[in-house]
Amino acid sequence: MSHPEETPSPAPVDRAQVVLPERRIRNPLDPRNPLSGVYIATMLFELAEGGLRFLLPINLDSRGVSVEGIGLVVAVFSFTSLISRGFVGGVFRYDRARRLIIAAGIASSLAFLLLPFADSVLMYAALMAADGFGWGVATTVLLAVVMTVTPSTMSSAVAMGWYVGFQGIALALATTVAGLLAQSFGTQTAMILLATIPVVAAILISLRLPHRDVELPAERTVTVDDGQDEDLSAPGRFRWIRGGASAANRIIRGLPAAVWAAAIVAVYLNVMNGLLQSFFPLLGIAAGMTLAQVGTLSTIRVGVSSVARFGAGAIFAVVKPKYLHWPLLTVSAFTVMVLPWTVASYLVTVPFLALNGVSRGLLRVTTGAAAMDALRGQQAGAAAAVMTAGLDVGKMIGPLLGGLVAGAFGLEVMFVVVPLAFFALYTVFYVAAIVQRRRLDRAALPTA
Repeated sequence: MSHPEETPSPAPVDRAQVVLPERRIRNPLDPRNPLSGVYIATMLFELAEGGLRFLLPINLDSRGVSVEGIGLVVAVFSFTSLISRGFVGGVFRYDRARRLIIAAGIASSLAFLLLPFADSVLMYAALMAADGFGWGVATTVLLAVVMTVTPSTMSSAVAMGWYVGFQGIALALATTVAGLLAQSFGTQTAMILLATIPVVAAILISLRLPHRDVELPAERTVTVDDGQDEDLSAPGRFRWIRGGASAANRIIRGLPAAVWAAAIVAVYLNVMNGLLQSFFPLLGIAAGMTLAQVGTLSTIRVGVSSVARFGAGAIFAVVKPKYLHWPLLTVSAFTVMVLPWTVASYLVTVPFLALNGVSRGLLRVTTGAAAMDALRGQQAGAAAAVMTAGLDVGKMIGPLLGGLVAGAFGLEVMFVVVPLAFFALYTVFYVAAIVQRRRLDRAALPTA
């Protein structure tokens, strides 16, 4: 007697391999989007910090702080924000996200409020250290939330595009908002007004943080060195301080290669960004541009980058990100290297800086989405820490290295040599990764 054929059970679906035919959520601020509050909070944190970083040197200079003192205070912010990434990597669990962001928002707001009343470089540095740590914790946790609870109705490229898109909008608006406030009320009052923004962001997160049951991955383990799986969801497994460093070390060593690739690209992009922010105004003015023209070019670059981030989902739905990765990196380096020859003409420089903005915006999305799709279990906190640390490192070494090269050989040489050197270095890593992947693929083939 014949037996009916058994229907094979469907294979488990890997979200990273799913190509969604249509996004059900087309508006990032749609009430149905569980990440809408996260996007707004991200924009508010970035807006407040961008405005503060714009006003702080002006305020310090008006109060008689030396150039060296201003540099020290600004560097302290970047240093503590970098340290905070490692802290989040060690203590992050989703049920702690709300408390971490609220505490970080309060720390930043208090630092904002007290800065106008500080009377020494040491006090300024201490307050900026607190602000940098709070800002670093908040932004790292917000990225980890995006990487953890993006619903299956939204592709990773769309979710990441909206996240970095709102960051771009905030950075584009920050100097304008801060400048208007300072012009209307004075620099110190403007800084106090900006202090309200992180608290508003923290309140928003307390009301709009996605619930834990929204599309969380089913896998709850990470692989450690001995090949065994360790459960990280057990109550009390992570302590806020004690044991956090060792836990972060185990998780970070098990992160997928896509996360490290995203971190390397983040360093690369912020080195290029640091060169443009710190030294392009000097190059443009030396070539005869007005301050208004230099400011407009910067606004165009940031604005185009923001638009590209929001449109990344549609672009990557047509062309796979891996096919655009190398061309976009090439565009990023090339558009910086040609500036010494184009800067004599404002109109000729516009398309090159616009292309640079497009490449930056799309690379932020494609690398972030690839890292997000490669995560397993509770790796989101460590992944967010590594990726945002890459941005911090690039932000610090770009202006430093650019200043050293420009001081020795001139601005024009610096704009060619530094981008070319970083592009060549990345090329070595990129080709080595391809060769290694092909060797692993060949080793995995069955033998006779």
